[in-house]
Amino acid sequence: MNHAPGDELELTLHGFSPDGRGVGRTDEGLTVFVQGGLAGQRVRARLTSVKKCMAEAEAAAVLEASPEERPAPCPHAAHCGGCPWQRLPLPLQHTWKRRIVHDALTRIGRLNVPEALVQPVLSTGQEWGWRNKMEFAFAADSAGKTLLGLRARASHAVVEVTGCLLQTPRTMAVLQALRELCRKAGLSAAPEANRTATRSSARPGAILRFAVLREPRRGGCLAELITLPAPQEAQKVRQVGEALLSGPWGVTGFVHSTRAAPSSVASGERTALVLGESTLTETLFLQGREVAFRLGHNSFFQVNSQAAELLYETAAQEAARLFPSAPGTLWGKSCWDIYCGVGGLALTLAPHFESVSGLEIATPAVALASANAAALRENTVFRFETGDAAALERWFQRFGTPELLVTDPPRSGMDSRTVQALLTFRPPRLLLVSCNPATLARDLARISSAYELRSVRPVDLFPQTPHVETVVCLSRGEG
Repeated sequence: MNHAPGDELELTLHGFSPDGRGVGRTDEGLTVFVQGGLAGQRVRARLTSVKKCMAEAEAAAVLEASPEERPAPCPHAAHCGGCPWQRLPLPLQHTWKRRIVHDALTRIGRLNVPEALVQPVLSTGQEWGWRNKMEFAFAADSAGKTLLGLRARASHAVVEVTGCLLQTPRTMAVLQALRELCRKAGLSAAPEANRTATRSSARPGAILRFAVLREPRRGGCLAELITLPAPQEAQKVRQVGEALLSGPWGVTGFVHSTRAAPSSVASGERTALVLGESTLTETLFLQGREVAFRLGHNSFFQVNSQAAELLYETAAQEAARLFPSAPGTLWGKSCWDIYCGVGGLALTLAPHFESVSGLEIATPAVALASANAAALRENTVFRFETGDAAALERWFQRFGTPELLVTDPPRSGMDSRTVQALLTFRPPRLLLVSCNPATLARDLARISSAYELRSVRPVDLFPQTPHVETVVCLSRGEG
């Protein structure tokens, strides 16, 4: 039977894809990936894309709930796209996340991985209120009212958010204050049809694009307002920032950034104004000591502080298995952390090596990693440099081969040139941390000829979502 986009099918969903979509199969054997569907549901799915052996679809209606499904606790669940798994009890989320990791390794990577090698998912058990950072978007509704919230499910539309359960009450209070202060200042959402609209064609004050709120568990709150470039509106934005800082919400810093590019990315291209503290500190207990991470307003850091602590500790524990004969706490002379960010894994592993080096493409992150390392006042020698991980071969040529090489790449995984450098110089031990099972499987397949898989440990940093972090340890093979 031939199918086309727009057709609707009734399907029973039997599992999840690596990106968390429900998976069903038609009577004639066509596999369908259903956005918004949960394993165990029977749905009416509307096809959005059809290929020879598979199709993509959206869940138009749930005809039968999964037997293990629970009512969604979030007041925005019907429309917001932020927590697609909140109808699944947390233990069931963990069961599926473990299966997603194993399926990715065996089906995408085509690796011979026994199911037992993928260990049970580690979790803090905290279901709600765990986010230390959230990116909110501005948009105008059909009546022209400015909305501030999160993207709707499978849409660029914005859902006005007033009670997100992933946030702390203070973050929600700051968001409401920002909403009101922008309105009073005469600021509104930038034109959606053309985010780079000229100031002459845009309505006065129509410059708002994103709001980013950071609230580390150790205190402080940083609010960043991202707008179109509009110097004539700078005083209005300053008024908003000053009001936030002087108000009762506990805001300690305000940053005004501008972004002219039309892409929907909550990242400023230029910092126009800083009021109060432009940095925050998050402190994690790692390897028997407190480690303070200084963060800038645009620094990457794990959005779940308690789970980040669990992730980094787990990485160290798994890596320790690669050094069974190491005396005391010292495992070796050198460790490299590729894609090091502000130093999360590098500083975690520092007590076990004489020297630790980090490579990171973002210069501000390198500066923060160096400062965070210096604040430890430990005997380890640190070296952090700005550079592209794709140029890893140069590091091998300059510094030799480390006893442990760590990578924690973005969702796209490791660059092919980074993989080639690993295969050429073959450090004896690898510790891979990944936020994307699909690209992890691809990267492991690329290096499987030279390395043996020793352990796979999923860690749940993102409850209520299909996202899962995975810690993988490998040792150099005999070939």
